[in-house]
Amino acid sequence: MTDESTDSEAAEDESSAEDHPDLMRRIEMIEGIMEAPDHFVERLYDHYGKSMVGSAGRAAGVAAGFAVGGPVGGIVGGVVGSKVARNLTSNDGPLFSENAPAAVGAYPHAHRVGNLLFISGIGPRQAGTDEIPGGPIKDADGIPLDYDVRAQTRAVIENIKIILEDLGSSLEDVVDCLTFLIDMDRDFAGYNEVYAEYFGEILCSRTTVAVSALPTAIAVEMKVVAKL
Repeated sequence: MTDESTDSEAAEDESSAEDHPDLMRRIEMIEGIMEAPDHFVERLYDHYGKSMVGSAGRAAGVAAGFAVGGPVGGIVGGVVGSKVARNLTSNDGPLFSENAPAAVGAYPHAHRVGNLLFISGIGPRQAGTDEIPGGPIKDADGIPLDYDVRAQTRAVIENIKIILEDLGSSLEDVVDCLTFLIDMDRDFAGYNEVYAEYFGEILCSRTTVAVSALPTAIAVEMKVVAKL
């Protein structure tokens, strides 16, 4: 093969996309999918139903890989394909998030049943460090400490948000919330204020109860149920 023919073929390859408006539109659509949040991409299931289960994830991955091309295209295709396919197939059972604080017992971060995610009770501890924003309620000797329930509540909800988004859902998809407070009289107002910042427009059902203690030195724990 001569250099001239190679150059000609390269020129044809470079101009092929521009010469096909339909292909350009598809590439733009795929780029939009890749830039969209995971929970938005996964809403494809809600809109198009189970008829997509067999091929939608693979098709999205192949299309994305084709649009980018080369080794990078393979990576992008895998990412996009997994995004779409993750919830197009029903994988009931325990689920874990790599970005959330580790459980303190033999339970997962969430359990999926159909199109619902049941998130295990979680507190404000930070992943990797176990630091408690707002401070612990007591020291290692059990001596009570002052703490900021607002900071703890915010950290709890952010942990829930991380788990939901890692598993293809979001705070906006929460339908029920159960909260445990160790001191209702002291902490309810502060907790309620921060809760409203996140859920004031979502308006999921909610139950708040007082408990005598929680497994670690925290003042608040929450568990939610969310849609996929």
